Amino acid sequence: MKVNLRSYSFGRTMPTKSLTALLIAFMLTPLLFTFHAVLQKRYSQSVIEDRIFTQNGYRITSQQHSVKLDFRIDPAYIPRKQGEVFQPHQLIYASNHTRIYLETVAWYNPPKNSDNVYIILKFDPTYLYSKGSFVTDTIFNEDNSYGNVMFMPDYYTDDGSVLPINDGNGSREVFIPVEQLEGLSGGLNLRFEGFNLVKYERV
Repeated sequence: MKVNLRSYSFGRTMPTKSLTALLIAFMLTPLLFTFHAVLQKRYSQSVIEDRIFTQNGYRITSQQHSVKLDFRIDPAYIPRKQGEVFQPHQLIYASNHTRIYLETVAWYNPPKNSDNVYIILKFDPTYLYSKGSFVTDTIFNEDNSYGNVMFMPDYYTDDGSVLPINDGNGSREVFIPVEQLEGLSGGLNLRFEGFNLVKYERV
């Protein structure tokens, strides 16, 4: 029995235009990866942030300790026993290209120390390439150095009464001794004053 095998040329199975497009795409792929790497190096948020903070290619045009935060922690997110950790990720500020979140409220039990309620704020700025602004707890000095502004919030109950809480930290991270929250049945209100509004531009 004779079997006839029908042969197909590569050219018939793949049209010439498709083959050309495939070859071009293959040749351009390394260039696209290189271009992407250059853009990342020049425009990525981490790179811009580093250059703003070190004032390398950017300069600080103004800064004002004028941003106030006033937000409430719901009683459901206030730890009542050791080991409790809440992460509400609650948006408490959105302006000047910056979002600030109430990120974590936890019962903190360090070795050889008293129990504390630990509150963490998360800053999520968006840095623009040419010029912009952001909110931070950082202060920029004339010699191009920078450091953190340390200040503590004021605390209030839901009815507006002032809570005489004395904690040893400030700005983004706050420790409150748990005995100072005893008897608190409602929410806890925190009022910060003096976060830094920073404006910058590319030079």
